[in-house]
Amino acid sequence: MLRAYRVAAGVALGAAALLSLPSSALADAPADPGVPRTWSAWQSDGTAWLAVTADAAPPDGSVIGWRFSVAPDGARGESPGGDLPSFQAVCGRDAAGSGHKRVVVAVDFGDGEADAYPGERPPGQIAPKCVTGAENATAAQLLASTAKVRVDAQGAVVAVADYPSREKGGTELTDAAASATSAAPSGSGLPITLVAAGAGVLALLAGGTVAATRRRSRTHA
Repeated sequence: MLRAYRVAAGVALGAAALLSLPSSALADAPADPGVPRTWSAWQSDGTAWLAVTADAAPPDGSVIGWRFSVAPDGARGESPGGDLPSFQAVCGRDAAGSGHKRVVVAVDFGDGEADAYPGERPPGQIAPKCVTGAENATAAQLLASTAKVRVDAQGAVVAVADYPSREKGGTELTDAAASATSAAPSGSGLPITLVAAGAGVLALLAGGTVAATRRRSRTHA
């Protein structure tokens, strides 16, 4: 009887100790190595993060966040941690040229215990950056302006700054600035052949003017 009482008391004490743990300690428990992880995109509405897709094209003045986290049962994953970045604080002093936009991009590599694959450590957190890109630049292209990004065949981000390191596949994505440069016309936008032809016509006209001047000079002499 006494032994049974001691066992019951031990179980009760263990349960009480477990319940006394802070919720953060329970949440930060190492995740199952087999649970899928994913990079997910988010956009701030000023008060909270709202889920968006990698190919979404946020407008000028937006705040975009990316987070790496566990995604069990096909879930989307966790939103970026910490305070919501302020567009005015990060991008307020930067101006966007014609046909371009300014977007704040925040990157959260996730929790080192709960989200990281066993044996991996996430890189140091990147401070939110003000990124300038073409008006049609996507959330993934804007992310690529802050770090190296690889995407799979469906356009989903699989690695940022080569994290997670076990993810070796994917194609490196062109950043928003490079996309804007390739899309913008160079110089006056006239083809080189037309420019060369115009220069040739001017040369012929100049030569004819010199010849006519010489003939007039000889006639008067």
